[in-house]
Amino acid sequence: TKNRYEYNKKLLLDFQDNSKIKLTLGNFDEKVYNEFLKYCIEVKDHSANTVHRNIGLLKTFLYWALNKKYTYNNSFIKFKKPSKFKTDEIALNMLQVESIYNYDFSKNKRLEKVRDLFVFGCTTGMRFGNYSSVSKNDIQEGFIRVVDLKSKLKKLSIPLNRFSKEILEKYDYKLPSITNQKMNLYIKEVFRELEFNDEIKKTMKYGDELINKETEFWRRISSHTARRSFITIMKNKRVPDKVIMSYTGHTSLEV
Repeated sequence: TKNRYEYNKKLLLDFQDNSKIKLTLGNFDEKVYNEFLKYCIEVKDHSANTVHRNIGLLKTFLYWALNKKYTYNNSFIKFKKPSKFKTDEIALNMLQVESIYNYDFSKNKRLEKVRDLFVFGCTTGMRFGNYSSVSKNDIQEGFIRVVDLKSKLKKLSIPLNRFSKEILEKYDYKLPSITNQKMNLYIKEVFRELEFNDEIKKTMKYGDELINKETEFWRRISSHTARRSFITIMKNKRVPDKVIMSYTGHTSLEV
């Protein structure tokens, strides 16, 4: 949550620099808000879901500022958030994961570490916060046993495989440390280096309008693609849904 608020602050500062509008609590009216939305969508290329989340945090902050009497400007109350939308996200199959894993990044250790973390995520199914902090103490009887960082109550038990075991041993069970923000940036470099250049369609929704955009495959990759790929790989292997959910920590089959 703290990281998201810090990102929102940076986003507002970037918008201020780009638009030359001096932002204050008093002047953040509907006109400025619409310019901010336009900036997020057209300049930053944020998805509808990302804009929805960021505007939600922004309004929470503005309500707090109003309640604390740091401002008397309440025009934000009528700001409408863009609708959330199930986007057509991408995932990798096992052949693609193997080709990524076998690529020689020895001349670029930064990208090699990012690639290894990503493949570890593809073959364990954990969220980035979990798979980027696994240690030797978490390995028991051929399983990775950790607490799901999102729920804090659920214990995950994921079997080791050739890929996850090799990567853990390569780094002596101390996987490279990197922020999620940098991971999302660098993993795109990895896929661009690997020439994942196919144009794929991305469908987004803003209000009632559907927008189709063609974008290169590598631009669509993020740290969360690893988790989505793990689920895809398990489904392709015909692993039962309940077993996959026990690995990933999902409680809803719909999700």
